[in-house]
Amino acid sequence: MPVATKSVISVIADFVVDSRPPESARQRAAAAVCDTVGVILAGAVEPAAQIARAVIGGEGVCHVLGTSRRAGAADAAFVNAVAAHALDFDDMCFVSMAHPSCALVPAALASAEWSNASGRALLDGYVVGFELECRLGAVMNPRHYHSRGWHCTSSIGTVGAAAAAARVMGLRREQVAHALGIAASLACGLKENIGTMTKPLHAGVAARNGLVAALLATNGFTASEEAITGPQGYLAAMDSEHSSDALARAASDLGLRWEIDDTGITVKLYPSCAATHPPLDALLDLVRHHTLAPDSIAHIDVQVDTMTPRLLIHDRPSTGLEAKFSMPFCAAAAVVHGHPTVSTFDEPHITDARVQALMPRVSMRVNPTFDEAAPLSQSTVSIEVRDGRTLSRHSDGARGYPGRLSDAELGAKFLGCAQRSLSEPEAEAALAAVRELGHAESVGGLTRACATRS
Repeated sequence: MPVATKSVISVIADFVVDSRPPESARQRAAAAVCDTVGVILAGAVEPAAQIARAVIGGEGVCHVLGTSRRAGAADAAFVNAVAAHALDFDDMCFVSMAHPSCALVPAALASAEWSNASGRALLDGYVVGFELECRLGAVMNPRHYHSRGWHCTSSIGTVGAAAAAARVMGLRREQVAHALGIAASLACGLKENIGTMTKPLHAGVAARNGLVAALLATNGFTASEEAITGPQGYLAAMDSEHSSDALARAASDLGLRWEIDDTGITVKLYPSCAATHPPLDALLDLVRHHTLAPDSIAHIDVQVDTMTPRLLIHDRPSTGLEAKFSMPFCAAAAVVHGHPTVSTFDEPHITDARVQALMPRVSMRVNPTFDEAAPLSQSTVSIEVRDGRTLSRHSDGARGYPGRLSDAELGAKFLGCAQRSLSEPEAEAALAAVRELGHAESVGGLTRACATRS
């Protein structure tokens, strides 16, 4: 039936229920799940994740990864999602302008454990949620994210998580429509909280609220059919760049074109804001190629697009969370310590005298011509050396962008992350389990492999 004769939410609900993702999309989803489970295990030991676990309820059927605990589905989705985003090491999508997997994977995983669904069902749920987030992002941005301060990981991710959970749990069309309407009222997340524990909280709330929306709809809870597109609905309240008519057009190719294949998912190779990654690639290449020591550098100039300064807001960070959103710190730490890792953002590295001495010599400025490309993808780094040389390198995207990441790199990142919660043999077993997810009759093998004994 043509889109014009059906409500947009009905078109989306049909897609959630009936779509058949191609194998290529499932493979992309499987890589995203692998990466996300790894960063959950890395983030599980972080203070934000520990605090989140302290406020959830009692026992349930779903595993809290990296711990020995189990919880109800909504609570498990919540705490696993906080852990996934706690280090800002999770993936990124430049269409939705969100970190998609930190909410989608915990919501889909808890839904699959709760309903005893297969690994393939989880992957299909991920794809469905990802595609919906991309359609919403294409319509709502750039104004929603760039100008109005909404953090898409939560504001858009909540609706995506509801779609993913609904697909995994096998909701009917009318239930899906209600779940999406409920999720539209539960969406939130402010960029002003970047650099604090509330940023990973956004992911936790998105995963939990999306899953709760699906659970409520399963039990007969209702929402307006116009909750997303109505004059006082989600698009209007969230200050969408375009109208509901644009969403109808964007939704018309759901199931025909797969954004996950066309533009893909960006995996992070550094545990910092995605806006730092192209500059870090260029800077590290220059330092390695020219064997530059910190004391030999007079100045580092970083050119970026106009969106980047809205994210990298901490010139002189005092905490690890702030440092992840600081170009001066990330650049100085990369020169002093090399490839940034999770430990780069620990207090001893932040207060390192060599890093502190170099930070004032790092400047960031806008190059408006970079706005013509994908957001956060272009950067030129120039280093003035004390011997009079000026060395420059341009980055078009980062090493973790779609098509550039090898399976070996993904596996190495997983093992490095997982060993913050698990022993080396346990981490290797968890990697084997996540790589077999698409063939698993249930997700229990994976979640048990990611649990600790005490």
